[in-house]
Amino acid sequence: MTGLDKAFRRGFIKIGVGPVLLILLVVLPAPGQQLTARERVVLATPELTLYANHAMVSGELPETSVQAGAIVEVPIPETTTLAGVYVMPSPGNRVRQLEITPWLGSTQQILQAYRGQTVEFLSPMAGGANSVTYESGSLKTVQPIMVATSKGVQTVAFDQLRFPDIGLAVSPHLALTIENAGSFSGHLAYLAPGLSWSAHYEMVFDPEAREVRIQSSAALSNTTQFSIENAGITLVAGQLSTAQSPRFESEMSMPMLRGAAMDRGPAAAAAPAGLQYQWRLPQRVTLVAGRSLQVALEDPWVAPARLVFRSRSSVQRYPSDVAQPQSVPAFLLITPQETGPSSNHPVASGLVRVFERSPTGQPILMGADQLTQSPPGAPFEVHLGRAFDVRLTRTTTDFRMINDRLHEVTLDLLLENTGKTEALIRLQEDFNGELTLLASTPEVVNQVGQSLSIELELAPQSKQRIIYTARVRY
Repeated sequence: MTGLDKAFRRGFIKIGVGPVLLILLVVLPAPGQQLTARERVVLATPELTLYANHAMVSGELPETSVQAGAIVEVPIPETTTLAGVYVMPSPGNRVRQLEITPWLGSTQQILQAYRGQTVEFLSPMAGGANSVTYESGSLKTVQPIMVATSKGVQTVAFDQLRFPDIGLAVSPHLALTIENAGSFSGHLAYLAPGLSWSAHYEMVFDPEAREVRIQSSAALSNTTQFSIENAGITLVAGQLSTAQSPRFESEMSMPMLRGAAMDRGPAAAAAPAGLQYQWRLPQRVTLVAGRSLQVALEDPWVAPARLVFRSRSSVQRYPSDVAQPQSVPAFLLITPQETGPSSNHPVASGLVRVFERSPTGQPILMGADQLTQSPPGAPFEVHLGRAFDVRLTRTTTDFRMINDRLHEVTLDLLLENTGKTEALIRLQEDFNGELTLLASTPEVVNQVGQSLSIELELAPQSKQRIIYTARVRY
């Protein structure tokens, strides 16, 4: 352990020079120790590619004059691991070793850092009623905290421990040991699971025009203790798939202070990128540690939409003349145009809230849902919950067993629309067997495999009775 390592626990002086942050450490070396110089730099003009679960952070390492074997330190998020780090140095130099310095963070992280190391703990003194002293031992496990001593293994509480100084840093950083003396620069990229984004959508539905106005934004999340300043942001729809699952450090156990501030700056436009869709924000962004920031994603757009009430029922294999009333789930079905302004907007996974434009002009919240990814021009829907306006009552009016593997069933479906707007209703009746539709009144029932589909439009304040008979072979 060097005097420099100890200095990380005691503080340092920062000198900012352009995009390079140089740390000047002044310590008194202990006897037998040599003071080594370390250069600390930050990424110049960092670039963030944010996915739903990770981020790729990249940037240039500013040119630095180093001695042979010198160490260049780059601040990084505490969740970074070597499994997701690579450095491309400039020609004529090379990185001999990469190492991530542990971080003095949460209780769990401190225990993990000292696991297998020597610690000290309070222990009662022999012959002393109220006297205690510190004994030393090796930290074996962290849940529960167990220390191995010459007297055996003991369980202790965290507040009874004392940790020797083994060089934990006050902030995490990546240490690059440089091979040759001279000028060093390079390009650094790493994965950080504490940085991510999600899409947020707000939709205002106009039932008269049968269209919805969609406004999208992106919530950029930084759950690490590391701020990234003036970064270029690229947002990618979907999660990052890795060939190898890195062993990421657990995040801090303390609650994060989350704040959201909508930045109504210039919106981005989605562009296809191989298997992905991505948005490039026109403005550079600072992601503050432990906070989230909401920015505009795309300019608002309008698409055709209408309410659909959809229900799916499994027809049972036994007679029942008891009426079964049920509410019908409501969905907002959005069908972008094949060409035109609504055809070129992909939908990323994220939260959506739907409002209805009332006659007074005041939006009324209809519901919220979690959207999955949809390519440009593809229809998608928002689940709004079970509706009060549309009700379905099912009654089995006839059931006849022909033999032990064949029966016929007649069902009476009563649909009611008590709302003020027309309702598009789609029902699916599932049968567990070979199905034959024998009759239906009115003729709105269609057979699809082992299911019957029913689709109709129901006027406001009206009712519709549907009766059908089906034969099922098991």
